[in-house]
Amino acid sequence: MSAADAVAAASLPWQSAGPQRLHVGAEQARAELARLADERALFLYDPAAGPAAELVEQYAGGARSLPIPAGADAGGLARAVREIGERRPRTVAVIGGGSAMDTAKLAVVLASGSEPRYAREPRSGLALLSRATGPAPALIAFPTTLGTGSETSTVARLPLGARRSRLVCSPALRPTAAVLDPCLTATLPPSLLAAGALELLLRLTGPLMGPHRIGTAAAAWMLECAATVRHTADTLLAAGPSGPPGAGGTAEPRAYLAMLSAASHHVWPRVGMSPFAFLLWYFADTAATVTATAKNAALAWLFPAYLERAVRVHERSPWADGPRARRVVNALLPDAGQDPAAVREAAAGLLRRWGITPAPPPGADPAGLGADVVSSWPRALTGISARDAAELYAAASDPAQ
Repeated sequence: MSAADAVAAASLPWQSAGPQRLHVGAEQARAELARLADERALFLYDPAAGPAAELVEQYAGGARSLPIPAGADAGGLARAVREIGERRPRTVAVIGGGSAMDTAKLAVVLASGSEPRYAREPRSGLALLSRATGPAPALIAFPTTLGTGSETSTVARLPLGARRSRLVCSPALRPTAAVLDPCLTATLPPSLLAAGALELLLRLTGPLMGPHRIGTAAAAWMLECAATVRHTADTLLAAGPSGPPGAGGTAEPRAYLAMLSAASHHVWPRVGMSPFAFLLWYFADTAATVTATAKNAALAWLFPAYLERAVRVHERSPWADGPRARRVVNALLPDAGQDPAAVREAAAGLLRRWGITPAPPPGADPAGLGADVVSSWPRALTGISARDAAELYAAASDPAQ
C-alpha cells in the first residue's frame, strides 16, 4: 500500500490522532448535522458555499445559525464572537471554505477569552494567542472546498482592516472534529477545484523546494502524495471548465483529495520539518495581502518563476534546496527535463491546463512587495534581501518569460 493510499484507509489511527476526530465518507455530513441539531449546536456558515445554506436551513434554521460570508472582515469576526459569547453553545459547527473556517476557529477561541498577540508594525506576519480565561465550545468543521486544510490546521487568518492581517498560530485553533463528505464539494466549480488542488500541491511540494530542514520520511510521503494530487486533479479537471464537477462519478477522487488535504496538516507528516519550510508561501501571502487578491492566485503567479529559480540552485541556497527541487520536477513534470526555462514553462502549462492563468495581480509592485515580504517574514527569509525578493516578483511579472 502506498503512503497516499494508506491515508485513505478508514481504520488508520491518523483519523483519531490527538484531540481531533475525522469523519470520512458519504452520508457523514448529514449524520453529524442531525446529531448536532439535536444538541442545539450553533451553526456558522458561508451562505454562498455549495450546499451550506441548504444544510443549515434543513438542520438548524435561522434561530441557531449565523451567516459568515467568505472574506469576512474584522466586523464579521466580531459578530461571530459576540454570538458565541451570548449563546454559550457547547458545540459550534462551521460549514464553508477556508475563510469561513478561519473565522469560526478564531471566534471560538476569542469567545473563550484568548487574545491575539502581535507586533503592531509589519515586522512579523505572525500572531500568537494568550491563554483562554474560560471554556471554549467544541468546533466541528464541514469543509465545502478542497485544499485549504483549515479543518485540521492550527492556524487562521486574522483580518485587521486596511489590507492588513496576521496569521494566528495556536494548537487551540485546531477544530475538535472535521467531516469530510463528498456531498459537501459536489457543486464545487472547476475553478475552485483547481485552486484547491494547486494549494494542496504546493503545500506538499513547497517545503521540499525550500532550503529548510525536512525529515527523510516526511519528504518521501509528501512527494508521493503530491504526485497523487497531480494525477487526481488531472482526472477531475479533464472535462474542462464546462464539465460539472459533481457529475461523472467524481465523488471518490474528490474525497481522496479532501483526505490528503486534511492529512497534510497533521503532526506526523511534519516531523523533522522547519516551521519556515514553505518559502513560496511567504512571498504569496505578502502579495495577496498587499494587492487584496486571493492567496491561490498569488501562488499561481509566483510558482513557475520560483520553481525555475529553485532548480538553478546547485546544492542549497537561502532560496532553495536544488536537489530536492529537481526531485519535485521529476515527480510532477517528468517531461520537462532539467532545463530551468523548460521547467518554468512546464509548470505554467500545468496551471493553464487546470484553467489557472499565472498572472500578476493588479497593482503588484515588485520593489514594494520585496521590501514588504522581507520585513514581514525576516526569520523565514534569512539570507534573502529586499532586492533579492523584488527580483522574484519582477521575474514572475515578466511577460517575456
